[in-house]
Amino acid sequence: MPAVTTNGESATTNGGSGVDQLDHILTSFTTLTDSLAINDALLVIDYALQGPNATAQTRQKILSSIPLGYFFQVLQQDHGYDTEQINDRICHVLELLLKDQPYSTLVHDELLVAALAQALDSPSPQVRALGLSQVDKVAEEDLSVLRTLLLSPMFKAVVGGIGSGSLSIAERSKKTLLKICETQEKLEAVINNTEAFNQIKDLANSRDSIVQLRMIEALTELASKSSSTTHLLDSKSLLDSLKSGLTSTDILARFNILEILAEFGTTLPGSEFLDHSGVLARIAQVVENEAGQDSLGLNAIVKLYGKLGAAEQVDFVSLDMKYQILEQLERLLVGNDDYEPDESSKVEVMSAIGLIGGNVQNTEWVSQSKCSEEFIIAFQSLPRDAKVAWYHSLAQILACSPDPSQETERIIADFYTRLDGDPNLQSPFIIRLLTSAKSQSQQLAMSALSVMIPLAHYSFGTQKLAAQRDVLTFLLDRNTEQSHSEKVAKHEVIVAMLKTAEEAKKSRGTDLLTVDQVSRLDLHRRQGPFYQRSTATVSIQDITA
Repeated sequence: MPAVTTNGESATTNGGSGVDQLDHILTSFTTLTDSLAINDALLVIDYALQGPNATAQTRQKILSSIPLGYFFQVLQQDHGYDTEQINDRICHVLELLLKDQPYSTLVHDELLVAALAQALDSPSPQVRALGLSQVDKVAEEDLSVLRTLLLSPMFKAVVGGIGSGSLSIAERSKKTLLKICETQEKLEAVINNTEAFNQIKDLANSRDSIVQLRMIEALTELASKSSSTTHLLDSKSLLDSLKSGLTSTDILARFNILEILAEFGTTLPGSEFLDHSGVLARIAQVVENEAGQDSLGLNAIVKLYGKLGAAEQVDFVSLDMKYQILEQLERLLVGNDDYEPDESSKVEVMSAIGLIGGNVQNTEWVSQSKCSEEFIIAFQSLPRDAKVAWYHSLAQILACSPDPSQETERIIADFYTRLDGDPNLQSPFIIRLLTSAKSQSQQLAMSALSVMIPLAHYSFGTQKLAAQRDVLTFLLDRNTEQSHSEKVAKHEVIVAMLKTAEEAKKSRGTDLLTVDQVSRLDLHRRQGPFYQRSTATVSIQDITA
């Protein structure tokens, strides 16, 4: 146990045993006024509550000597320059003392209830977090305890904290609200309490856009738990701000709402809400009629579509059939008489196409769409930086499955045929890909290699790569890479080609690679990506000897 310094009102004296120190602290703590002595005493108590010392008997011994309420009183005092340090230590001591005490036990002590109420109104994030951590415990108790909380000022303080000017207090308060509303039953109890409901609704409709967004985020997180939770919140009009936010004249507020909808939409309840509430229909109207008016909002819409398509639990194909999402993305990629996309907008659209097509549930649907045709055509006219994004999106589509089935390979092979042109001619796409992989731009080179890696996991892809002598020469040449990452990526291509060829030989008796190609590639694989041929160094003296 740490020794405590002597300072006028010393909490104890140096040299005593740990037990003696603690005993002396417990008899003198409530008489201490010097901040250094208080801090040192708290250090001793903190130590006694941790490790092998942290027994129920130790906690009881401390609480028998120092009432919990007194610790909270010390929290309210001004300790000068030491206030923050002392508050941090008291909060930690109280966390340790209270960790095994349920909320229903704590509220039987009127002084402690008053102290908790003060903590929940404190401007200090540490003190507020201490109070909120005690309210968190309601989540572990039955419904009657929650109903008691709802009738107390403490619940009002929890919700009110979400509107705090302190971000840490606001986020911690939001976390507590989510925790105590974790189950459908408890959420219903909160929503059916008129005062609690009105307080939550007021924040969800707040004129302060930051406070409003915090509450909307909390409500959508609750709604994402299940369809029944979404229906409950929607039936009480607590999700109305998600719908009305799309028509806001505040561009930034609209952007933030779209970002919340994008996260919400990745869940099954969220995607159902976007469909049934009319949100997706409204977004489609924005793309159709307002594309050139708000580039920030338009990019947020594109990202929302990408996230919807990437989510495994979302039936994107059904949504696309209803709202023509891919057709919207095609229009945003190509433009029309009323809208001309800039390079950054094209990059966002291509990224979304990659996310959607990279979900194996959607790969065939995307690959057969007009949108994918325009995606392929777009490559020719893209500047270098945009080509990087295009390659990354293509790589996502090719990597739609970590272990492609025969059906997946058929889908990807059909898509590649559209990408490459006549299968009987030399592969023009592989030639373009190789040119990019040799680029002096590391970003472009790595993006091209990111396409070669998943391509090599398919039989047709390995054959296409191996058919180009220049590709194998490039992969085996250890002097062309500009970076560590490029060496690793080239090695991954080689490993994938060998694995694909081996599996084809075993399962179908098909030779994708010649014996010589296998030998050279396998030697490179075994040597690893960073192999360097050693060279003998001979001194001048050895030569003249």
